[in-house]
Amino acid sequence: MEFLKRIVAIYLALTALAVFFNFILTPVYHDGSSEYPIWEYINYFMAAGVILALIASFVRKQASTDPYASDADIMWANIALYASIALAMLFFWQYLWLMYPENETGDAALSHNLHFPIVDALYAIVTFDSARYLWRRE
Repeated sequence: MEFLKRIVAIYLALTALAVFFNFILTPVYHDGSSEYPIWEYINYFMAAGVILALIASFVRKQASTDPYASDADIMWANIALYASIALAMLFFWQYLWLMYPENETGDAALSHNLHFPIVDALYAIVTFDSARYLWRRE
């Protein structure tokens, strides 16, 4: 089980770093078209990462119910859980819009310019925190 946690932690950390650096570097290499080919591939890995981070946050929340858990552990477990739920809601809402591009018109298309940066930033933070938690967990 420890080996599986380490593999998941590595996956989450690598995808968090990929999203982090690609988010920052997209303006450098993007040609101005409406297509973002690298993000289309990264989104598949992000979908799995969101689910894994959500599972890790539930595990963390369960561990915080230990009677010997500190108040700080309980607080951070709650923050991680609710942040991962918010991430899952925002990411999969965006992801479904991408799967049905014919529905992306007008204000819906404009809203993605706002939501994608929020999702990407939240993804990098939540998944890297989940990876750190899983790596350190005994």
